[in-house]
Amino acid sequence: MSKPELFDPLLRFAEIERLVSKIYFRFSHLFLARPELRDFWWEMAREEEQHACILQACRAVIEHYEEERLDPNIGSDRARELSAWLESFLAQGTASMDIEEAFRIALQIEGSEIDAIYSKLIHLGGPQIATTMENLGVPASVQRQKLKAALRRFCSNPELLEAAERF
Repeated sequence: MSKPELFDPLLRFAEIERLVSKIYFRFSHLFLARPELRDFWWEMAREEEQHACILQACRAVIEHYEEERLDPNIGSDRARELSAWLESFLAQGTASMDIEEAFRIALQIEGSEIDAIYSKLIHLGGPQIATTMENLGVPASVQRQKLKAALRRFCSNPELLEAAERF
C-alpha cells in the first residue's frame, strides 16, 4: 500500500511557474520569424523559470523551520485547478495561434492569482528570506510592464490594450 503524496506548496507552485514558462517558451517558437517577438516571449519564459527556481530555493532554506505557516487559500485543490487551467493552454493547437491570442493568454495568466501566491510563498521564510528571494528574480510588476509594452508594440487590438492597462 502506498502512502498519499504530501502537498508541498513551494514545490507544487514551482511546477505551476514552470507550466507558465512552458507556455511562454511555446509562444517564442511560434514567432521564430519575428526575432523581437520571439525574444520577448523567450525572456518572459526565462523569468517564469527563474520564479520556479526561487520557490525551490525557498523550500531548501526553510526545510527545517518549525513554524511554517501556510495561507489556507494555497492548498492542493487550488494548485490542481491552476495546473489544469495552464495545461489547457498547452493543449491548444499553437501552430495556428496568432499574436493576439498569445497576448490574450498571457494577460489571463499574468492577471491571475499566480503572482500573489508566489509572493506569499516566498514570505514563508520570514522577511529577510523574502527580501533576498525577491531580489533574485524579476518582480511580477516588472513582468507586467514588459507585457504591456510588448502588447502596445506588437498588437493593435483595442480590447487587449485596454485589458493590459487595467494591470
